[in-house]
Amino acid sequence: MSYFIFEGVLECGQQFELEGEEARHVLKSRRMRSGDHFLIQDQKGQRFDAVLASFDRSSLSFVPEHSVAVPAPSGLRLEILQALPKEKALDWILQKSTELGVSRLDFFCGTRSPNSFRFSQHKHQLTRWQRIVLEASKQCGRQFPPEVYLHPDLASALDKLPECQNSWMLSAESGDSVSWKNTGASVETNQLHQRVLIGPEGGLHPDEIELALRSGLRQVGLGPRILRSETATVTAISILQFLWGDLS
Repeated sequence: MSYFIFEGVLECGQQFELEGEEARHVLKSRRMRSGDHFLIQDQKGQRFDAVLASFDRSSLSFVPEHSVAVPAPSGLRLEILQALPKEKALDWILQKSTELGVSRLDFFCGTRSPNSFRFSQHKHQLTRWQRIVLEASKQCGRQFPPEVYLHPDLASALDKLPECQNSWMLSAESGDSVSWKNTGASVETNQLHQRVLIGPEGGLHPDEIELALRSGLRQVGLGPRILRSETATVTAISILQFLWGDLS
C-alpha cells in the first residue's frame, strides 16, 4: 500500500502536523476526512498506520497509532549505468527500476543520446529525477528510493563508480556475449553486487564499447531481438533479480 512522507521522527500516540505537498495529496488526491487512516513514513524509514485528526486547506494533524512492517530491500545491490535515452523513456526507466528494487542509477550523456541532453544544461534534472524515484517508492511501498547520479560521459561515470566485480554491458552482438544463465544461479557474496551498462536508442558508440571492455565490463546478450533502451533495462533488472535478488 502506498504511503506519505513526514520530514521528522514519529512516535505512536503523539499528534503531528503535516504541511505542504504531502498534506495536499492526502486531502485532495485521496479525499480523506477526519477519522480516516493512512500510512506515513518518517525520515528514519519508520512506517506507521496513522489516523487523520483534523485539517484545513493546506495542513493536517494526525496521530500515528501503531507501527507497520516495512518491506525489506533486495539482498542484491543492483546498479544501472544508463546512457540517457529520450525523456519519456527515461521517466519510465526511473519508475520501473525503482519498483524492481534497483539500488543505484547512474546516467551519462552518451555519444548517441538525444541531442536535447547536454550535461551543463540538464544537471538541474537531477531534482526532477529524484522526485520521480521518491514517488515511485511511495507507490510501491519501498522504504528508500535508489540513488540517482548524472555524469557528462561514460568515461567520467566509470571513473567515479565504485568497483564491481560483476559489471556487464548489454550487447546485440551475440558472438562475444555470455549468457547470465550459464554463470550459475547459486548465491555467493560476490554475486550480490551487479552492475549493467545500457546504451540509448541506436546503441553504444564503438568508442564507448571499447572503453567499457577496457574497464573490465563483460558483454551479455538478451536474445535475438533488438530491444528498446527502456525494455532492455527492465529485462536486465528482472533477470538479475530473479537469479540473485528477491524475484526468485
